[in-house]
Amino acid sequence: MLFVARRSLYLGSALLARESLTLAGLVDALIAAGIEAIELLPDVGEEDLDTLILILTGEQRPDTAMSGILVNRVRADVGEREPHEQYMSDLLGTYAFGLEHLRQTGDAIASGGTVDLDNSLRLVEQLTDSITEDPMQALLVTTVKSFDEYTYYHMINVCMLSIAIGYAVGLSREQLLLLGLGGLLHDVGKVKVPQEVLQHSGDLDEEQWRLIQRHPVDGAGLIYLTSDELFHPAASIVLEHHSGFDLHGYPQLSGRPHPSLPARLASVADVFDAVTTNRSYRQAEDRMRAVEILRAASGDGFDPNIVSVFSRLLGGVPVGSLVTLSTGAVGLVVKSNETESSRPVVQLVLDAEHHATEPELVDLSRRTSDGSFIDRIESTHEAADLGLDMAEVLRGVATEPGVTTKGPEPGLIHEPGPGEAPPPGYVDTHNEPGEQGPARG
Repeated sequence: MLFVARRSLYLGSALLARESLTLAGLVDALIAAGIEAIELLPDVGEEDLDTLILILTGEQRPDTAMSGILVNRVRADVGEREPHEQYMSDLLGTYAFGLEHLRQTGDAIASGGTVDLDNSLRLVEQLTDSITEDPMQALLVTTVKSFDEYTYYHMINVCMLSIAIGYAVGLSREQLLLLGLGGLLHDVGKVKVPQEVLQHSGDLDEEQWRLIQRHPVDGAGLIYLTSDELFHPAASIVLEHHSGFDLHGYPQLSGRPHPSLPARLASVADVFDAVTTNRSYRQAEDRMRAVEILRAASGDGFDPNIVSVFSRLLGGVPVGSLVTLSTGAVGLVVKSNETESSRPVVQLVLDAEHHATEPELVDLSRRTSDGSFIDRIESTHEAADLGLDMAEVLRGVATEPGVTTKGPEPGLIHEPGPGEAPPPGYVDTHNEPGEQGPARG
């Protein structure tokens, strides 16, 4: 029995967290058709599936009889959500809509079309309103990763991180909308890069790196083609997000000491999300290590003031980190502690035996009557190391760990950022032949 409730998919009583994100278009179609439950019978056939599709497209009524499928025979009873649960559910719903929008954008560009800036801006407005209400939730949602659709997940994660950083530095709402739009579309030029290059296993050659390193110029060009304005402000973010604070990146800029402020903000978000994701040549770094990489390149590749603000926003143990406590339990850092930076608030995910446990908040700054701390952090982890799906964790699903992923993914190419060691075979094609870029390791 497949249920639709709270803008999510359930198989029986089990929430399908990842599917609810990736199949947002299907969820919307089911809701629009008034379908709350689908029951597939043993004799379901192609004719039944054809009829179901006609119902989803509005060409048939939901009560149309089918021999192998029953619709709305029962209703889901999932209860009411707590306000914070509803907030996260709504934010994940917007995230899912964003993924669907980016897929449609990619399809349109691949077919010779342009970027839908109006719908992109509407999405950014929704995200901005949610993030400015509670930036910590945005930091949590950006822990959701995907191998199959890395570029689209990465684009929306960079959008949300950029808005959170922009809000922390005090940008106005209009400035946040511009920043979010540029962050959302910062990699739109990669739609023009062949998938076999973006998902390539092994070393890339110079021509393949050249294709990838064209994406800022191609992306800005797509925005110029779409916009009625002679110069759309978001285009500068798309064009400059790899230029580097010291202008030693690409494409090369002239006539000013640094890229635009929005581009400098987006570049920090871009590299942070990239290094916390598995790639073909490197396993994901945990969030603490990612902050160290940003700090190491601060002043050269990144604006030091922005790195400083982002570090404070994340906290001493970055929000979104998975940590093992001294009890052996595993928790998700959901809030930093201003007075005790190494002792955040965590939400329990696994018990000491690494079995699923109900989410419970634990403040690591708690002390016993003699003044000693009750618990402490022993180590940090990536979700894949523990076999966890962050989409399920964020929806509060008590889920047993799955198969542990070892080693990097067999694809996912992302231009190395300042402070990162370049992958084997990396070719710096934006410099003139014989010219070496600055060492930033």
